[in-house]
Amino acid sequence: AVVERHFAEDPNKVWTRDNLPPISVVFAEGKEDVAIKISDRGGGIPRSGMNRLWTYSFTTAGNTAEKMKELEDDKRGSKAIMAGFAHGLPLSRIHARAFGGDLQVMSMQGHGTDVYVYLWKLGDREVAVP
Repeated sequence: AVVERHFAEDPNKVWTRDNLPPISVVFAEGKEDVAIKISDRGGGIPRSGMNRLWTYSFTTAGNTAEKMKELEDDKRGSKAIMAGFAHGLPLSRIHARAFGGDLQVMSMQGHGTDVYVYLWKLGDREVAVP
């Protein structure tokens, strides 16, 4: 989202890791769990889309059908499309919950998104597999 947002704002600029805002990752260990916070400045998600984040058919990363067509047309396998297939967040939350934790998303449209992953420390609880 960070690259897509900034490229859309200025497509003639050469974007590199030196002039894009960083994605930050913070790890924190509490008494009960380990928390991971991932933050970007990729423009955020509209509030109207927040409830739909957990469905397998919803994506904020463009048209999934168009991405599939691009992959089919790329005979050499040179394109790396990493987003837009609408499985990442729902599956990640299922895995976090299976280990007694959770995954939460907080977003500010026009700025960026924070994702929080909470995982119970191993040995503290039984793992519930859905």
